Amino acid sequence: MTESNQSHASDVEQEALSGRLPVLASERLYESYGSFMWTCCTFSAATWAFLIGGFLPYVGDWRLGVIGYVIGLIIGMVIVSLASGMPSYKYGTDIIDTAKPSFGYRGIVIPLFGVLATQIGWSYVVEALTSRGAANIAATVTGTDVTGGAHEKLVIVVALALLLVVWLLACKGPKLFERLNGYIGPLHMAITVMMFGILIHKFGVHSLWVNQLPSDKMLTHDRTSGLALAVEFGMSNAMGWWSVMGGLTRLVKRRTHIMGPSIIGIGLMGAAFVSSVAALAAISAGTYDPTVWMISLAGPILGSATMAVVLSANLATMVVMIYLAGVSIQQVKILSKIKWELLLALMLLPGIYFAFKTEWLLSAVMSWLSYNGVMFVGVTGITFVDYFFLRKEHLDPAHFFATTGSKYEFWGGVNWIAVAITGLSTWGYLLLYNPVTSETYGPFKYLGATLPMVILSGLAYFIAAKLILIPLSKGAYTGEWKTSRATLSQKPEIDAVTVAL
Repeated sequence: MTESNQSHASDVEQEALSGRLPVLASERLYESYGSFMWTCCTFSAATWAFLIGGFLPYVGDWRLGVIGYVIGLIIGMVIVSLASGMPSYKYGTDIIDTAKPSFGYRGIVIPLFGVLATQIGWSYVVEALTSRGAANIAATVTGTDVTGGAHEKLVIVVALALLLVVWLLACKGPKLFERLNGYIGPLHMAITVMMFGILIHKFGVHSLWVNQLPSDKMLTHDRTSGLALAVEFGMSNAMGWWSVMGGLTRLVKRRTHIMGPSIIGIGLMGAAFVSSVAALAAISAGTYDPTVWMISLAGPILGSATMAVVLSANLATMVVMIYLAGVSIQQVKILSKIKWELLLALMLLPGIYFAFKTEWLLSAVMSWLSYNGVMFVGVTGITFVDYFFLRKEHLDPAHFFATTGSKYEFWGGVNWIAVAITGLSTWGYLLLYNPVTSETYGPFKYLGATLPMVILSGLAYFIAAKLILIPLSKGAYTGEWKTSRATLSQKPEIDAVTVAL
């Protein structure tokens, strides 16, 4: 290897290994509005966007489903971009680090579990969706049976190959997927426009507008309840982005490039437009499965090529999620000492098992993952209020890395008030809505579940901070803090950390 190649490899490795350290303003990757927008678009427009869109007609009128979903997604993304994205952008640190002023340096195990379960868990789901989709394309092109043993063997081979490619790309750090998404995002939008054109050509604008699912397949026939369900789909989807936005915005160069690209890239292009086309296709083709209706509508060759583009977005999505998970999981002290390439390999290792269990994964684990995102409802409300209303957008990043003598120590490193409110908000959410069965209770029809729980959790935390935390001098909300006798000085245990403000 030449000296320049060695230097390049060293730079890449350093970038990945020091992922938890603050990213300087001069090192930010997303320098333009478009670069961050296309990453958001690519991330949100993976196979799950088509799957979600295919389910929207089940709320009743598909038009209400799409409108409600977009409304919920935009409201949710505004809240999440502020709560998760802004502090990580300002200090260049990972979302788990910026959550420490709210939860404590040990209490962050709660949001950390949610982040890892979301990012790694969904990576395995995307693995299953991609491998089965690719095998279906191969079966369509060759005319083979999709139920035979040869088909399942192909699914396994594709899944294992996908894990290897994801590992190779994620090892290179975020620079590679920033460039990759700049191509995949526009291409994904182009094939979605093409599918929309095919739908109009085959069925006509009027038929697409008035056609609905059969009445017996709808979750509800009440328009208000259907709209509430659709809005909830959008807001609950947005809450899951709490685990992602901070990891991305710490790589954004300008503050004005956060809100717009996230709303347009995730809310309008990656989710709203893709999901609208998927909703129309699901009604017209009689199935919500994009691996079926794409080929059915566009034909074996063009449909397979289209699905191949969608699967490439899945690859980019997996790379981003595994990279972000690799940064966050370094909060675990023993894992922070492992070489970056090995750390990623350990996170992907269970994927080898799931390569042989893709059908089970999609049928059983999807239900658990539906509940997983509920946790971020309380976390979002707490972190939003803590950062904007209690701390007035001012944190001390040096204390993100402290083990003793930290401003954010609370009670033994845990803010039990934040933990309790997170648990209560999850309980309250499930009292209003069951995300697996779509059963609703009480005032859900008019209030939904996510928005009231975000507001109530934030309000409860604000009151508790004023009545308990500040009088007890916990969490350094007044700017004053005291070290215990065990600490040698008022400096936390951290080497020099440079922060880009």
